[in-house]
Amino acid sequence: MKKILFIVALASFIWSCNTNSKEETGFTIDGTISGYQDSVIFLKKRETGAWKTVDSAKVVEGKFHLSGKVDYPEVYYLLNEKLRFTLPIFMDNSKITVSGKMDDLGNVKITGSKAQDAMKAYNDEVKPYNDKIEDLYKQYMAAQQEGNKELLEQIDSSYYAINDEKIAFTKNYIGTNNKSVAVPYILYRELSYSLEVEELDSLFQLMDTSLSESPYYKILDERIKTLYNVAIGKKAPDFTLNDTTGNPISLSQFQGKYLLIDFWAAWCRPCRVENPNNVKLYADYKDKGFEILGVSFDDTREAWVKAIKKDGLTWPQVSDLKGWNSAAGKLYGVSAIPHTVLLDKEGVIIAKNLRGEELRKEIAKLLD
Repeated sequence: MKKILFIVALASFIWSCNTNSKEETGFTIDGTISGYQDSVIFLKKRETGAWKTVDSAKVVEGKFHLSGKVDYPEVYYLLNEKLRFTLPIFMDNSKITVSGKMDDLGNVKITGSKAQDAMKAYNDEVKPYNDKIEDLYKQYMAAQQEGNKELLEQIDSSYYAINDEKIAFTKNYIGTNNKSVAVPYILYRELSYSLEVEELDSLFQLMDTSLSESPYYKILDERIKTLYNVAIGKKAPDFTLNDTTGNPISLSQFQGKYLLIDFWAAWCRPCRVENPNNVKLYADYKDKGFEILGVSFDDTREAWVKAIKKDGLTWPQVSDLKGWNSAAGKLYGVSAIPHTVLLDKEGVIIAKNLRGEELRKEIAKLLD
């Protein structure tokens, strides 16, 4: 009897170990995408702005199999750039099934991942807002082609109203679903680059601490700390970057003058449109205690220098030529360009994102 009990206990132990082992092996993805040409499909994730391949597989008659392991639920992408195939999946360590059609990727069915289910729950509820925004975009493009300025203004007004409704819905969703594994990603993707830091922080504090291992929770935590560090009223963090000739220039060199830090790039059309305004402003106030420091998000010196010359920018320019990975950009939490930061004579931040006539009025108030 004891022997039988021992064998049963041993079998139970082995089964338990095997079960745990399966759970720890990670995820599998079995996919069927009809119409997908016999090719290769990649499973990738974004790391510091670059793609990292996790796994790849040959697709035969639309079928494929992928596997791997995630440390915490995170958004990955099934993609093939040549075929313009991109499908996001909120991955966890589960048996995941993907099924759909190549010509209807918006309705691909993904099952098996609880993280994906949580993300889908939000996407389903926010869909009416997104549908209205997409429809307004189509109307806007048509009105722009017709040159109908009055209609363009009406569409603009409607867009902002609907977008405000969507933002309000998302804020409420975060508060009422604060334990959902998708919530850190939703806050990061939908709101982290549009809200003021105080409001972003208040929503961040609503999230349950059980989510603290989420990579998006950690990104949000870091972003909030960065934004507080460069808030209006704070001393501007110093940095040193090289100018176009390779000579280092430090932010601290400009103390004693009102300084506009202008984050821009040669490839950024809105930046280039704004440059003539800055050229005029600089000509009017450079001898009255005003200076500009251009910080480029370019990644090639040739394009950067060419744009400086073409636009007639005569103020100091610096860059580490790392594009969106610019050290100064990260230090100041820059998520879109053009982006400006105005400092007083002591190097304290007094305004952000002033441009055009609004910037001119502020400089005139300070120096006229």
